[in-house]
Amino acid sequence: MRVGVFHPSLDMCGGAELVALIVANTLVKNGYEVELFINKEIDQKKTSEILGERLAPSVKVVVNPSFLQPRGVFDIYSRMLRSLAFKSKCDILLDTYSNDVFPWTNICYFHFPFLNRYNYQPYFPYLKRAHLRQVLGVPYVFFQKNITKYNGKLLLANSYFTAEAIKEFSGLSTKVLYPPVPSTFFSKDSMDLDEETHKNLVVTVSRFGPDKGLETIPQIASLTDKNTHFLVIGLLHDRSVLQSVLSCIKKLCLNDRVEVLTNVSRQNMKTILKNAKIYLHTTAREHFGISIVEAMAMGCLPIVHNSGGVKEYVPENLRYEDIHDAARKIDKFIYAWSPGKAREMMNIAKRFSQENFSRKFMKIFTEYT
Repeated sequence: MRVGVFHPSLDMCGGAELVALIVANTLVKNGYEVELFINKEIDQKKTSEILGERLAPSVKVVVNPSFLQPRGVFDIYSRMLRSLAFKSKCDILLDTYSNDVFPWTNICYFHFPFLNRYNYQPYFPYLKRAHLRQVLGVPYVFFQKNITKYNGKLLLANSYFTAEAIKEFSGLSTKVLYPPVPSTFFSKDSMDLDEETHKNLVVTVSRFGPDKGLETIPQIASLTDKNTHFLVIGLLHDRSVLQSVLSCIKKLCLNDRVEVLTNVSRQNMKTILKNAKIYLHTTAREHFGISIVEAMAMGCLPIVHNSGGVKEYVPENLRYEDIHDAARKIDKFIYAWSPGKAREMMNIAKRFSQENFSRKFMKIFTEYT
């Protein structure tokens, strides 16, 4: 059986790309013939450094360049045509990119549904916001609501929060399959945690995008103990967001306490997390938050916004409501950090290991096929 994995933006190297990579590798390891649809040739070195995983050499790569911005205004129509053409090459089409289901798609993994109540209404005339992206998306919404048939398709969601968003807007039921954390994040010497090596350091790992809330980090830092330092690590996706964060740091006179690093290698990121006590995540309504689990696997205590999919695995006492609450929790838990608390976080993170993901995915996949 030939399985096609559709994920054009693999070069972006985020959590969704890790899912696509491990899905393709898992299928190959289980004897399937796999083709992966992408925009650009794979840079295996970059993929390995950032995602901690290389694409298996037996996966056939189909490179189909696109000049449209990934997930941009017109990309919703481009991906329909491109995935339709790709379907002719495979028996099963597995889409880990579109966050929606086309008539020719067999399996879809949702990171968060494109059709959701934040942008559209469930019923005609559909439009909820007058933004250009939403206006141009109305024909697409009509197509999905009135033409696509969902019988015989397998729909997977990365969290119960995402599954509920799909159910709320489209009335569709999904199976929840939490995304994977690479095995390299799970230390074999977790029993040797040392308080001396963990500094009063708060780390955030994120893509520099307008939806990540990174501008709040200097504000939170300004409200915390002056002996606490903050480090923001991220892929440089939107330079304007980076400049906004840097301007806020300068305005609040925090240059000696808040540092920003871009495009850090996976290995360096792991070293930094291993020496930190707190992981700060500023995205509200995070659909799952793979970087949070990765930090927990390295022994960090996560301080996260009390919304979205993070509520499914982060203890309630570590979730905050606003920047003042976040600052209070950072001040409390940076001094309450201990090897015992770090091991508690590590044990939670193990639920989302790459091995568990691959095993659960193959069980679901074989039952479907």
